[in-house]
Amino acid sequence: MRQAARFRILTCLIMGGALLFGCRAKQEVYPLGELLPEIDRFWEVVPRETVIERIGINFEFTEGPAWHPKGYLVFSDIPANTIYEWTGKKFVTFRDSSNNANGLLFQKEGDLLACEHGSRSITRYSPEGKLTTLVDSYQGRRLNSPNDLCRSFSGAIYFTDPPWGLPERNSDPEKELPYNGVFRWRGGEMTLIDSTLSWPNGIALSPDERYLYVANMEIIPENGEDQYDLFWMRYTLNENGEVVDKRVFFRATDMSLPGGPDGMKVDQKGNLFVTGPGGILVLDSAGVHLGTISLPIPATNLAFGPREREIFVTARSTVYRVTME
Repeated sequence: MRQAARFRILTCLIMGGALLFGCRAKQEVYPLGELLPEIDRFWEVVPRETVIERIGINFEFTEGPAWHPKGYLVFSDIPANTIYEWTGKKFVTFRDSSNNANGLLFQKEGDLLACEHGSRSITRYSPEGKLTTLVDSYQGRRLNSPNDLCRSFSGAIYFTDPPWGLPERNSDPEKELPYNGVFRWRGGEMTLIDSTLSWPNGIALSPDERYLYVANMEIIPENGEDQYDLFWMRYTLNENGEVVDKRVFFRATDMSLPGGPDGMKVDQKGNLFVTGPGGILVLDSAGVHLGTISLPIPATNLAFGPREREIFVTARSTVYRVTME
Protein backbone atom coordinates (compact mmCIF):
# COMPACT_ATOMS: atom_id res chain seq x y z
CA MET A 1 0.00 0.00 0.00
CA ARG A 2 1.07 3.56 -0.62
CA GLN A 3 2.83 5.17 2.30
CA ALA A 4 0.84 7.84 4.10
CA ALA A 5 3.55 10.45 3.67
CA ARG A 6 3.27 12.64 0.61
CA PHE A 7 5.93 15.17 -0.32
CA ARG A 8 4.56 18.15 -2.20
CA ILE A 9 7.04 19.82 -4.52
CA LEU A 10 6.93 23.60 -4.81
CA THR A 11 8.37 25.87 -7.43
CA CYS A 12 7.70 29.32 -8.87
CA LEU A 13 5.88 30.65 -11.89
CA ILE A 14 7.12 33.81 -13.59
CA MET A 15 3.96 35.31 -15.02
CA GLY A 16 3.70 36.72 -18.52
CA GLY A 17 6.36 34.62 -20.25
CA ALA A 18 6.95 31.16 -21.61
CA LEU A 19 9.83 30.41 -19.27
CA LEU A 20 9.61 29.50 -15.63
CA PHE A 21 12.54 29.48 -13.27
CA GLY A 22 13.36 28.37 -9.72
CA CYS A 23 12.01 30.07 -6.61
CA ARG A 24 13.12 33.58 -5.79
CA ALA A 25 12.24 35.91 -2.98
CA LYS A 26 8.81 37.59 -2.98
CA GLN A 27 7.44 35.40 -5.77
CA GLU A 28 4.24 33.42 -5.39
CA VAL A 29 4.75 29.67 -4.94
CA TYR A 30 2.66 27.09 -6.81
CA PRO A 31 2.50 23.33 -6.18
CA LEU A 32 3.57 21.42 -9.27
CA GLY A 33 3.71 17.82 -8.15
CA GLU A 34 4.15 15.28 -5.43
CA LEU A 35 6.49 12.43 -4.63
CA LEU A 36 4.37 9.39 -3.83
CA PRO A 37 6.38 6.47 -2.42
CA GLU A 38 4.96 2.98 -2.57
CA ILE A 39 7.85 1.57 -0.53
CA ASP A 40 10.81 3.20 1.25
CA ARG A 41 13.28 2.13 -1.46
CA PHE A 42 11.76 4.88 -3.60
CA TRP A 43 13.92 7.37 -1.68
CA GLU A 44 17.07 5.52 -2.73
CA VAL A 45 16.25 6.42 -6.34
CA VAL A 46 14.40 9.74 -5.97
CA PRO A 47 15.77 11.94 -3.14
CA ARG A 48 13.34 13.65 -0.80
CA GLU A 49 14.85 17.00 -1.80
CA THR A 50 13.83 16.54 -5.44
CA VAL A 51 12.49 19.72 -7.07
CA ILE A 52 10.03 19.93 -9.96
CA GLU A 53 10.08 23.02 -12.16
CA ARG A 54 7.86 23.98 -15.03
CA ILE A 55 10.26 25.38 -17.62
CA GLY A 56 7.96 25.77 -20.62
CA ILE A 57 4.24 26.25 -21.27
CA ASN A 58 1.78 26.97 -24.08
CA PHE A 59 3.04 24.37 -26.53
CA GLU A 60 0.58 22.26 -28.52
CA PHE A 61 1.64 18.66 -27.79
CA THR A 62 5.22 18.03 -26.69
CA GLU A 63 7.08 14.73 -27.05
CA GLY A 64 10.46 13.09 -27.57
CA PRO A 65 12.84 15.00 -25.26
CA ALA A 66 16.54 14.31 -25.86
CA TRP A 67 19.61 15.74 -24.09
CA HIS A 68 22.70 16.69 -26.07
CA PRO A 69 26.06 16.16 -24.31
CA LYS A 70 27.00 19.74 -25.14
CA GLY A 71 24.35 20.89 -22.70
CA TYR A 72 21.00 21.54 -24.28
CA LEU A 73 17.61 19.89 -24.59
CA VAL A 74 15.55 19.29 -27.72
CA PHE A 75 11.96 18.10 -27.91
CA SER A 76 9.18 17.78 -30.46
CA ASP A 77 5.96 19.72 -30.70
CA ILE A 78 4.10 17.35 -33.00
CA PRO A 79 1.13 19.47 -34.18
CA ALA A 80 3.37 22.54 -34.48
CA ASN A 81 5.63 20.58 -36.86
CA THR A 82 8.67 21.86 -34.95
CA ILE A 83 11.59 20.59 -32.89
CA TYR A 84 12.58 23.08 -30.19
CA GLU A 85 15.86 23.59 -28.38
CA TRP A 86 16.10 24.74 -24.77
CA THR A 87 19.42 26.25 -23.73
CA GLY A 88 18.54 26.75 -20.09
CA LYS A 89 17.45 30.32 -20.68
CA LYS A 90 15.17 30.35 -23.71
CA PHE A 91 13.50 28.23 -26.37
CA VAL A 92 14.60 28.47 -29.99
CA THR A 93 13.66 26.50 -33.09
CA PHE A 94 16.07 23.62 -33.66
CA ARG A 95 14.33 22.32 -36.77
CA ASP A 96 11.15 23.55 -38.38
CA SER A 97 9.07 21.55 -40.87
CA SER A 98 9.92 18.47 -38.82
CA ASN A 99 7.39 16.20 -40.54
CA ASN A 100 5.54 16.03 -37.22
CA ALA A 101 8.49 14.38 -35.49
CA ASN A 102 7.82 12.45 -32.30
CA GLY A 103 10.59 10.47 -30.56
CA LEU A 104 14.13 11.89 -30.79
CA LEU A 105 17.59 10.48 -30.10
CA PHE A 106 21.03 12.07 -30.36
CA GLN A 107 23.94 10.00 -31.66
CA LYS A 108 27.51 10.47 -30.48
CA GLU A 109 28.45 12.30 -33.66
CA GLY A 110 25.78 14.92 -32.94
CA ASP A 111 23.25 13.66 -35.48
CA LEU A 112 19.64 13.72 -34.33
CA LEU A 113 17.47 10.72 -35.14
CA ALA A 114 13.74 11.44 -35.37
CA CYS A 115 10.61 9.30 -35.62
CA GLU A 116 8.55 11.27 -38.13
CA HIS A 117 4.81 10.81 -38.32
CA GLY A 118 4.48 12.89 -41.46
CA SER A 119 7.01 10.97 -43.54
CA ARG A 120 6.34 7.64 -41.74
CA SER A 121 10.06 7.15 -41.37
CA ILE A 122 13.11 7.49 -39.13
CA THR A 123 15.45 10.23 -40.29
CA ARG A 124 18.92 11.50 -39.41
CA TYR A 125 19.48 15.25 -39.14
CA SER A 126 23.17 16.22 -39.19
CA PRO A 127 24.71 19.21 -37.36
CA GLU A 128 25.14 20.78 -40.81
CA GLY A 129 21.40 20.51 -41.46
CA LYS A 130 21.43 17.55 -43.86
CA LEU A 131 18.37 15.30 -43.60
CA THR A 132 18.67 11.61 -44.49
CA THR A 133 16.01 8.88 -44.37
CA LEU A 134 17.25 5.77 -42.54
CA VAL A 135 14.20 3.54 -42.84
CA ASP A 136 10.63 3.96 -44.05
CA SER A 137 9.43 0.46 -44.95
CA TYR A 138 9.53 -3.21 -44.05
CA GLN A 139 9.34 -5.95 -46.69
CA GLY A 140 8.14 -3.47 -49.28
CA ARG A 141 5.37 -1.96 -47.12
CA ARG A 142 5.45 1.53 -45.65
CA LEU A 143 5.80 1.86 -41.91
CA ASN A 144 2.79 3.12 -39.95
CA SER A 145 4.26 6.09 -38.04
CA PRO A 146 7.44 5.43 -36.05
CA ASN A 147 6.91 6.62 -32.50
CA ASP A 148 9.90 6.12 -30.20
CA LEU A 149 13.40 4.67 -30.45
CA CYS A 150 16.55 3.68 -28.58
CA ARG A 151 20.06 2.71 -29.66
CA SER A 152 22.39 -0.12 -28.64
CA PHE A 153 26.15 0.20 -28.24
CA SER A 154 26.57 -1.67 -31.52
CA GLY A 155 24.50 0.94 -33.35
CA ALA A 156 21.27 -1.06 -33.69
CA ILE A 157 18.14 1.08 -33.53
CA TYR A 158 15.08 -0.40 -31.82
CA PHE A 159 11.80 1.40 -32.46
CA THR A 160 8.02 1.13 -32.16
CA ASP A 161 5.61 1.67 -35.04
CA PRO A 162 1.99 2.28 -33.90
CA PRO A 163 -0.52 4.11 -36.13
CA TRP A 164 -0.85 7.30 -34.04
CA GLY A 165 0.36 9.44 -36.94
CA LEU A 166 -2.24 8.12 -39.39
CA PRO A 167 -5.48 10.16 -39.55
CA GLU A 168 -7.71 7.12 -39.02
CA ARG A 169 -5.25 5.09 -36.95
CA ASN A 170 -5.71 1.34 -37.55
CA SER A 171 -8.56 1.96 -39.98
CA ASP A 172 -6.60 4.36 -42.16
CA PRO A 173 -6.70 3.30 -45.85
CA GLU A 174 -3.02 4.25 -46.17
CA LYS A 175 -1.96 1.77 -43.49
CA GLU A 176 0.05 -0.94 -45.28
CA LEU A 177 1.32 -3.16 -42.47
CA PRO A 178 -1.32 -5.49 -40.96
CA TYR A 179 0.12 -5.00 -37.45
CA ASN A 180 1.74 -2.40 -35.21
CA GLY A 181 5.30 -3.59 -34.84
CA VAL A 182 8.42 -3.37 -32.75
CA PHE A 183 11.51 -3.38 -35.00
CA ARG A 184 15.29 -3.43 -34.98
CA TRP A 185 17.23 -1.60 -37.69
CA ARG A 186 20.92 -2.35 -37.98
CA GLY A 187 23.25 -1.71 -40.90
CA GLY A 188 20.36 -1.20 -43.27
CA GLU A 189 18.67 -4.48 -42.28
CA MET A 190 15.24 -4.57 -40.63
CA THR A 191 14.15 -7.25 -38.16
CA LEU A 192 10.63 -7.61 -36.76
CA ILE A 193 10.82 -8.01 -32.97
CA ASP A 194 7.08 -8.30 -32.20
CA SER A 195 3.89 -8.00 -34.23
CA THR A 196 1.41 -8.90 -31.47
CA LEU A 197 1.17 -5.64 -29.49
CA SER A 198 -1.88 -3.43 -30.04
CA TRP A 199 -0.37 0.02 -29.43
CA PRO A 200 3.40 -0.22 -28.81
CA ASN A 201 4.82 3.09 -27.71
CA GLY A 202 7.85 3.91 -25.51
CA ILE A 203 10.97 1.77 -25.80
CA ALA A 204 14.25 1.49 -23.89
CA LEU A 205 17.22 -0.82 -23.30
CA SER A 206 18.64 -1.90 -19.95
CA PRO A 207 22.20 -0.69 -19.21
CA ASP A 208 23.70 -4.10 -20.02
CA GLU A 209 21.43 -4.37 -23.09
CA ARG A 210 20.19 -7.72 -21.91
CA TYR A 211 16.61 -6.47 -21.83
CA LEU A 212 14.44 -4.40 -24.15
CA TYR A 213 11.38 -2.74 -22.63
CA VAL A 214 8.28 -1.66 -24.59
CA ALA A 215 5.18 0.16 -23.32
CA ASN A 216 1.83 -1.00 -24.67
CA MET A 217 -1.89 -0.32 -24.37
CA GLU A 218 -4.57 -2.92 -25.04
CA ILE A 219 -8.12 -1.77 -25.76
CA ILE A 220 -10.71 -4.34 -24.67
CA PRO A 221 -14.40 -3.77 -25.59
CA GLU A 222 -16.59 -4.72 -22.65
CA ASN A 223 -20.33 -4.12 -22.20
CA GLY A 224 -20.35 -1.53 -24.95
CA GLU A 225 -17.44 0.45 -23.48
CA ASP A 226 -13.71 0.29 -24.07
CA GLN A 227 -11.60 -0.97 -21.19
CA TYR A 228 -7.85 -0.41 -21.13
CA ASP A 229 -5.05 -2.75 -20.15
CA LEU A 230 -1.80 -0.84 -19.64
CA PHE A 231 1.36 -2.90 -19.45
CA TRP A 232 5.08 -2.92 -20.18
CA MET A 233 6.81 -5.81 -21.97
CA ARG A 234 10.34 -7.06 -21.34
CA TYR A 235 12.24 -8.86 -24.08
CA THR A 236 15.37 -10.84 -23.19
CA LEU A 237 18.06 -10.38 -25.83
CA ASN A 238 21.06 -12.56 -26.67
CA GLU A 239 24.52 -11.24 -27.55
CA ASN A 240 23.34 -10.62 -31.13
CA GLY A 241 20.39 -8.50 -29.99
CA GLU A 242 17.88 -11.23 -30.87
CA VAL A 243 14.85 -11.98 -28.68
CA VAL A 244 15.05 -15.24 -26.73
CA ASP A 245 12.18 -14.59 -24.31
CA LYS A 246 9.37 -12.11 -23.77
CA ARG A 247 6.94 -11.49 -20.93
CA VAL A 248 4.82 -8.81 -19.27
CA PHE A 249 7.17 -6.90 -16.98
CA PHE A 250 4.71 -4.58 -15.22
CA ARG A 251 0.99 -3.88 -15.41
CA ALA A 252 -0.69 -0.68 -14.21
CA THR A 253 -3.55 -1.47 -11.85
CA ASP A 254 -4.75 2.00 -10.81
CA MET A 255 -6.70 3.19 -13.84
CA SER A 256 -8.36 6.12 -12.05
CA LEU A 257 -5.50 8.54 -12.79
CA PRO A 258 -4.84 10.26 -16.13
CA GLY A 259 -1.91 9.17 -18.26
CA GLY A 260 -0.76 5.97 -19.86
CA PRO A 261 2.16 3.91 -21.17
CA ASP A 262 4.15 6.28 -23.35
CA GLY A 263 7.83 7.22 -23.17
CA MET A 264 10.35 5.69 -20.76
CA LYS A 265 14.01 5.69 -19.77
CA VAL A 266 16.24 3.31 -17.78
CA ASP A 267 18.92 4.66 -15.44
CA GLN A 268 22.40 3.15 -15.02
CA LYS A 269 21.24 1.07 -12.07
CA GLY A 270 18.49 -0.54 -14.10
CA ASN A 271 15.57 1.40 -12.61
CA LEU A 272 12.82 2.33 -15.05
CA PHE A 273 11.16 5.74 -15.23
CA VAL A 274 7.97 5.26 -17.25
CA THR A 275 5.07 7.53 -18.07
CA GLY A 276 1.88 6.07 -16.71
CA PRO A 277 -1.25 6.83 -14.71
CA GLY A 278 -0.50 9.75 -12.42
CA GLY A 279 2.88 10.82 -13.78
CA ILE A 280 6.29 9.13 -13.88
CA LEU A 281 6.21 5.65 -12.34
CA VAL A 282 9.55 4.48 -10.92
CA LEU A 283 10.11 0.71 -11.18
CA ASP A 284 13.09 -1.36 -10.15
CA SER A 285 14.70 -3.95 -12.41
CA ALA A 286 12.41 -6.67 -11.00
CA GLY A 287 9.25 -4.76 -11.92
CA VAL A 288 8.45 -3.53 -8.39
CA HIS A 289 6.66 -0.17 -8.35
CA LEU A 290 8.77 1.96 -5.98
CA GLY A 291 6.70 5.12 -6.27
CA THR A 292 5.50 7.88 -8.55
CA ILE A 293 6.65 11.37 -9.45
CA SER A 294 3.17 12.84 -9.73
CA LEU A 295 2.53 15.66 -12.21
CA PRO A 296 -0.61 17.74 -12.80
CA ILE A 297 -0.55 17.11 -16.58
CA PRO A 298 -0.25 13.62 -18.12
CA ALA A 299 3.35 12.99 -19.14
CA THR A 300 4.19 11.90 -22.69
CA ASN A 301 7.93 11.21 -22.49
CA LEU A 302 11.12 11.96 -20.58
CA ALA A 303 14.89 12.20 -20.91
CA PHE A 304 17.79 12.23 -18.47
CA GLY A 305 20.01 15.27 -18.24
CA PRO A 306 23.65 15.35 -17.09
CA ARG A 307 24.68 12.44 -14.82
CA GLU A 308 21.02 11.45 -14.50
CA ARG A 309 20.58 14.19 -11.89
CA GLU A 310 17.85 15.81 -13.95
CA ILE A 311 14.82 14.44 -15.77
CA PHE A 312 13.15 16.48 -18.47
CA VAL A 313 9.50 15.58 -18.92
CA THR A 314 7.23 16.52 -21.81
CA ALA A 315 3.58 16.75 -20.77
CA ARG A 316 1.36 17.86 -23.63
CA SER A 317 1.44 21.69 -23.47
CA THR A 318 4.13 21.80 -20.80
CA VAL A 319 7.78 20.85 -20.23
CA TYR A 320 9.03 20.04 -16.72
CA ARG A 321 12.46 19.62 -15.17
CA VAL A 322 12.86 17.27 -12.21
CA THR A 323 16.10 17.94 -10.32
CA MET A 324 17.21 15.06 -8.11
CA GLU A 325 20.21 16.52 -6.28
